[in-house]
Amino acid sequence: MRITNQMTNNTLVKNLGRHQILLDETQNQLGTGLKIRKPSDEPGLATNQMYFRSRLNELTQFQENITDGHSRLQQIDGELDRIGSIFQRARVLTVQASNGIYQGDKGFELEIAIGKEIDEHLRALVDIANTRDATGQPLFGGHVIERPPFEPIESKIKGLQGLELKNQYIGVEYRGDIGEQIREIERGEYIPVSLPGNKVFWGTNMAITSKVDNSSYSATSDQKFKIDGVEVHISVGDTIDDIIDKINNSPIEVKASKLAQDNISLSSTAPHQIWLEDTDGGTVLKDIGLVDAASSEPPNNYSKSASVTGLSIFDVLIQLRNDLIRKDQERISGRDLQDLDLALENVLRYRSIVGARMNRLEEHTKRVDFDSAYMTELLAKNEGIDFPETIMNLKWLETIHQYALNVGSKIIKPTLMDFLR
Repeated sequence: MRITNQMTNNTLVKNLGRHQILLDETQNQLGTGLKIRKPSDEPGLATNQMYFRSRLNELTQFQENITDGHSRLQQIDGELDRIGSIFQRARVLTVQASNGIYQGDKGFELEIAIGKEIDEHLRALVDIANTRDATGQPLFGGHVIERPPFEPIESKIKGLQGLELKNQYIGVEYRGDIGEQIREIERGEYIPVSLPGNKVFWGTNMAITSKVDNSSYSATSDQKFKIDGVEVHISVGDTIDDIIDKINNSPIEVKASKLAQDNISLSSTAPHQIWLEDTDGGTVLKDIGLVDAASSEPPNNYSKSASVTGLSIFDVLIQLRNDLIRKDQERISGRDLQDLDLALENVLRYRSIVGARMNRLEEHTKRVDFDSAYMTELLAKNEGIDFPETIMNLKWLETIHQYALNVGSKIIKPTLMDFLR
């Protein structure tokens, strides 16, 4: 094979160009600390790099969700602590008013004073129930954020000796829903960071009893309704006994029973306002006399003919205030004291739930921190360079390139005069 000067020159230039490319790549790696600038550099490593970076972004968002959820639960815990203090004070006052130490006109004035203090606690309780978080959303309104979740009803009340008090709270209605705001703390893993007001602000168990005779009831079509947000499916031909069985087999804190005249009765197994709604055009709850036909949207949509019992924590204080003003010592020492204890027990129950959620978030923070550190380490190993090795490669390439230039200067003759010397 004949080797010409042109072939030698081309080979030399090609090798010098290849050295320049390698030098440029190595210098870029040292300058950026990365061995991958674009996916084509190393497709396998680039795929891992994208996964590790996506995971780190996920973990950052999860950490923000945890921080936000924990601060919200802390605020809820503080409000529940305030509620507990109010009820502890109300209990002390109730015991004082019920043990008979106040007698005569002076005793009457003292009981009126206690009643007025209870009224102030009631107003403070409504303020707590309507508390908003840092973003302006109610803490206890569920998914309803455009209005305060609790609306007090004012009127005048009468007591003994012609006493009449105006602008008194005679009731507090819940205007929120049963939804819970949640935060995602891991893929597909969520934790509630709110408490619906129909649960935490309820004092005693609730019962709704229909006055409709359901002995001949039979569902005319496949329908469904919800109790506390849980769907109950009714098939065509189901009787009142079938409905009761399906309610009792559902995962809800409500039990159904049938009374003597085939009236259906729903009772809560834990204090909360029972949430009833017919869905998808169904009429089962209306037909059996539990939901009002003219007002089907909960809350407070119970049939006007139905018997409804149970007290919110507002009702407990209203009842106590009224009995103090009327000086009904028998009720103060019996029913009122018992209802106060039940209401306080329910508040403490939900405070323990909040505490458990906070503990879970704190433990999950440790898990996210560990995962973040591990992913960062994997990413560094995947895309980062070994600096000593890269510097050594750079020096080696510089030496090879210098040798190539020296050799090239000897074999490339720029002019014909070099041959005539």
